[in-house]
Amino acid sequence: MQDQAITSPLPDPSPLTVRSGLLVCSGYGLRIRVERSHLVATDNHLGHRREVRLARAAAKLKRLVVLGHSGTVSLEALRWLHDVGAAFVQIDADARVVACFAPSGLDDPRLRRAQALAPANGRGLVIVRDLLRGKLEGQRGILGRLPATADAVHTIDQSLMAVSTAANFEELRSAEAAAAVAYWAAWCSGPVQFVRKDADRVPDHWRCFGARSSPLTGSPRNAANSANALLNYLYAVLETEARIAVLTMGLDPGLGILHADQRARDSLVHDLMEPVRPGVDAFVLELLRDRVFAAREFHETRTGTCRLVPPLPQLLAETAPRWAKAVAPIAEQAAGALFTDDRRRTQRQRQPVPTLLTGANRSAGRDASQGRSKAASPASRAPLPKACRECGVVLEQRQRSYCDQCLPGRMEDAVDAFLEAGPAALARLRDAGTDPAHGGVAARKRGARNAAHVAAAALWDETDGPPPDRDIFQRDILPGLLGVPLRAMAIATGLSEGYCSFVRRGQKVPHRRHWETLARLTHAAWGEEASELSQT
Repeated sequence: MQDQAITSPLPDPSPLTVRSGLLVCSGYGLRIRVERSHLVATDNHLGHRREVRLARAAAKLKRLVVLGHSGTVSLEALRWLHDVGAAFVQIDADARVVACFAPSGLDDPRLRRAQALAPANGRGLVIVRDLLRGKLEGQRGILGRLPATADAVHTIDQSLMAVSTAANFEELRSAEAAAAVAYWAAWCSGPVQFVRKDADRVPDHWRCFGARSSPLTGSPRNAANSANALLNYLYAVLETEARIAVLTMGLDPGLGILHADQRARDSLVHDLMEPVRPGVDAFVLELLRDRVFAAREFHETRTGTCRLVPPLPQLLAETAPRWAKAVAPIAEQAAGALFTDDRRRTQRQRQPVPTLLTGANRSAGRDASQGRSKAASPASRAPLPKACRECGVVLEQRQRSYCDQCLPGRMEDAVDAFLEAGPAALARLRDAGTDPAHGGVAARKRGARNAAHVAAAALWDETDGPPPDRDIFQRDILPGLLGVPLRAMAIATGLSEGYCSFVRRGQKVPHRRHWETLARLTHAAWGEEASELSQT
């Protein structure tokens, strides 16, 4: 049995460190400060205090993500983050983005002016059409992995055609809304797996995806079940990455194109999130099919809202680099589209918008000069670990389904189930006249084996004369077989272990061609026993 390093229901917290440019701090009593030019972050993850010290030159920090609302962040720490070009993000327990800001990248007022004019001059319609086309194509691809009906696929196809021919934003919104109804209806019956020991602790409405709209609000906010709570939290992580991308490209987060202007809402951020949402949906779908959850990973508030419990929020927040990579080209394409077809600009001004997020311009120029194409990078694996299906213990090896404590019990249950179901299944087959042990492939194998035994016996009888007395076998060979394993007898003679059992008990006498082989086995067995007695 493989060793398991994790034996407690909650895993030992990993050290607080920067991974892929991301530092995630969670728990109560957070402290982000600067000491002797080092950024010092302290958190309280799963009841354990963790601390990390980062130097400016060696930190390689791109994001500092704070989960929760209990703690302090000093002004000097914010300046330290600004100096190294790192973004600061805070996500509350209810999946709301409390704060998200990053150093400005491309600060060009002409770009923001073009953004404000885009809804009226036709450029916004082109941009939104591309964004929605990417979203609908992604949703159509996911429907192939769901028990979707042909009606849902047909609705998505109709919405795609409507988006391509839409003459205004109202038609675009109408097409997107019709596709959303059919798309989320296909998700409703998707199951959510919980560990067996929590069968009585999990509400029934947590066991499936259900409706996308919460019964508490009539909208996706304040999800009432586990699956939608997971999706909302990942959307919040995506929102932070989209906002950072917008700020880096020098756009205004609040001036939307598809999403109407609304106080305290980053409408443009929600616009750019649209084509990436199917990627988040696919991630959640894979998570629901691959992982078994424990009841302790979710909490129901007094109002009925379902919230995530650590360490699940931190594991989801660590997917931020994945969504940053997905939204980066979309933000760059939107910024580039805002500057197209402007004949009043000079030749210098017509240069492409800098690709600050992906570095595509620089890479394209370098690859063109060297005569090579850029290879696609492999998709990143979901970072969430698997959990034991029985008790919820986090497993280190993804190929396993049970921990060391639960595996023996599950194996016993499987054997008991087989012993109960196997004979019953054979009885049903025999009653139906299709006994697998008599007839068909089994009969052909048995007949071929018996024919080989008969042929070998006949050949031996022709060459070695009349058979010896059976008493010789019972007197000289049979007593020595008592110490010979059945497996050894079967391998040496080619007989079945069942027949060898009859031979060793004296109920059968094998053909005389096997006597010499069995005699050698008896001598070998008694020789080993004599050697052991001499050593003692």
